[in-house]
Amino acid sequence: MQLISKTDNRPYMNVIFGNFYSPAFDNEEFVDKTMGLIRDLGFNSVMFDTKAWEDFKERFETGALSQYVKMQEYMGGSAHRHGLAYNFLLLYLNGDNLYPHIRFSPPIFGEETVYLDGRPGRWYKYWSKKAQISMKEHVDRIMKQYGQGCERCLTGEIDQGKDRQDMNNGAKEVIPVCSMWDPVVAPSFDKEGQKRYLDYLRELYKGDIKSLNHNYETELEKFDDLTPKEYWYSVRFGSDSFYTEEDVKKRSPKFWVWRDNALWKIHELTLYFEKIGPMLKENNPELLLCPDMSQWGYFLNIYGRTQQDIDNEFSDLWDTAMRGIDIYALAPYVDSCHFITVPVTPDGYPDSYVVSCQHSMMRVMNQGKPFIGGIYWGRYIYNDLYALLSPSEIIGSMTACGIDGYTCYGMNGLDDGGVMNRMDTHFLDSLRMANEWFSQVICLRKGEKKKEIAILFPSEMAHLEPYEVGNNKIRRLDLLGWYKLCCDLGYQVDVISNHEIEKGTLAEYKVLIVPSNDCYFAVDHAAMEKEIRSWVCKGGVLLHGPRDLLAENCFGIQGEECEKKPYHYGKTIIAQGEAFCRYQDGKEIASYVDHGGCCVAKYEKLELAQKMNIKYRPGMGAVYSFGIQIGASYAAKNIPHVPYEQGNKEMYPIIQSGTTLVKDILYHYMTPVSGICERGIETGVFENGMVVVNHRSIPYVLPEKYKIEKYQYSFHAVQNGNGILAGHEAVWVSNDTTGDDYGENKIK
Repeated sequence: MQLISKTDNRPYMNVIFGNFYSPAFDNEEFVDKTMGLIRDLGFNSVMFDTKAWEDFKERFETGALSQYVKMQEYMGGSAHRHGLAYNFLLLYLNGDNLYPHIRFSPPIFGEETVYLDGRPGRWYKYWSKKAQISMKEHVDRIMKQYGQGCERCLTGEIDQGKDRQDMNNGAKEVIPVCSMWDPVVAPSFDKEGQKRYLDYLRELYKGDIKSLNHNYETELEKFDDLTPKEYWYSVRFGSDSFYTEEDVKKRSPKFWVWRDNALWKIHELTLYFEKIGPMLKENNPELLLCPDMSQWGYFLNIYGRTQQDIDNEFSDLWDTAMRGIDIYALAPYVDSCHFITVPVTPDGYPDSYVVSCQHSMMRVMNQGKPFIGGIYWGRYIYNDLYALLSPSEIIGSMTACGIDGYTCYGMNGLDDGGVMNRMDTHFLDSLRMANEWFSQVICLRKGEKKKEIAILFPSEMAHLEPYEVGNNKIRRLDLLGWYKLCCDLGYQVDVISNHEIEKGTLAEYKVLIVPSNDCYFAVDHAAMEKEIRSWVCKGGVLLHGPRDLLAENCFGIQGEECEKKPYHYGKTIIAQGEAFCRYQDGKEIASYVDHGGCCVAKYEKLELAQKMNIKYRPGMGAVYSFGIQIGASYAAKNIPHVPYEQGNKEMYPIIQSGTTLVKDILYHYMTPVSGICERGIETGVFENGMVVVNHRSIPYVLPEKYKIEKYQYSFHAVQNGNGILAGHEAVWVSNDTTGDDYGENKIK
């Protein structure tokens, strides 16, 4: 599905341009110059920050113009003069006073939450009718006042023709808007808010107060006896307290109270998005609601507390586990499910695969919808990311993931907003050429990205376990490492959630990988487990790591915890991670050294049927049980010491070992459609061609001469007739020049 801007008949490419700070706050010359830069970089629209503040209300009701609103109106005219359209960031997580020292107009809440001591909570009461009506009123007024100049796009299966003019074929005209930025639900301790939460607990526990008493270690007779000092984590245990890894293992009250708080937030956000969408469209049905669900990525967020300087005002909320947000669950209620990604690991290390992995999540969320990507450009607050990465390779990854357009962050943010206008010419040149390349490749690309491997998003850990819980960062990296490894092996990878599996989408994949998720037990998964068992019985192949409750519940496979040891497969490898298991049955694929037992076991046919307590039937798939965290080992940045007891024996981390353990397993069942298996080379295969992204610093020689090779830079080298893809760049290749679907032998 395409999303083509009517401004210039190119894909939707949008940049946020804030005017909180001078010079954008009060310097028209600077605004004009920046609009010219935005157009020169290839964008066709800008997003203005028009959250619900009193000065916008005053503009609507009295005509009064604050300096902020006055400049934003000037920005709209300047955008048009430079051949750009504009759209809006309409609502913010809490009504937003966005730091009172730089934003002087009070926010409009409609109805806000209440603190335990009765003070106003300064957060939206998301379930409040008054709050929702105030949001709708603000959106209606913004669109009535400024809607004529808005960016308009055509979406659908668009036939652009050779000159991009014939854009009809059932295309729908829409106005993309960011309807909410960083949604976060907060509790309200007024009488109504407490009753609402108790009603939720009653429903969650199915009216069983004994079950809640067991979890909370209380002795209450009924749910109505609960007070915040029992049921709300920060009240009961302190606002600066976090549960521990031991609390997870022991299933302590700290964990259960935190879990219930987070599940309530997820519940309330889902209800909110289900309700607010139709309300916002009531008077403006053409709106394409594309809220930014998270400013700093999803799950693979920056660990703010370890990166901060003296200012930690909001870094806790950068961790989506602190917010209790299930973006997969919200996807059905928005027109394009979107968040901003940052190419950085939790510890601030630049890594382009983080962007790819998170866009894989968004691709799954947006099946059958416009797929609007999100990226942070500029000088990141905790690292100069683009001194090591290039905009070209990042746009290459986003294109390989199948985006239809994208929004980026942003111009003139200063406090955390990228400040693209201050970036050097090398960065800007790379971004300019990449945007032009992207707009051309979108017109060439046909169909959806191919599907080969699914990785199960660890939803419970993602939604319930903050970085402060011991070893959480290692467990999160297990997902990223598996994703990188599969991409390096040439596969097309989707990060799917339990929501998709319960709808039957596993049938589209041959392999399912289950990364670390120590909170899996916290939610019932009977429906998902039934689908997974059925899928394996029909030929599916599942890979999982140590301490995996999904494998235990689905297949009766339970590893025995053991000490950390190197393992052997062709060579001896030093595994990394925080969990190690051995398996007593199954076929041994790899063993621990020094007779340490089975490290990787394979279960198939009769033994798998026996484990599942079912009758074996031909065509049954297999389960591979890993006693080590392969993903965490693959994503690790440190190199471990050889254990002292191993003396001077040769052994290396998985990256340096040269072993093919995972490749040998996966290639037994499926050869990648890309035909490329190179570390640091990412591919995105579509019906009629593929995107090849070089994340390495050294050039990559393409495996063959393609009929079409569209590079990001106009110049490139050739070796023995084959094109050379420079480091940190991307290329579109195709053997299909007829417009017909390509045969399976055209792009290997």
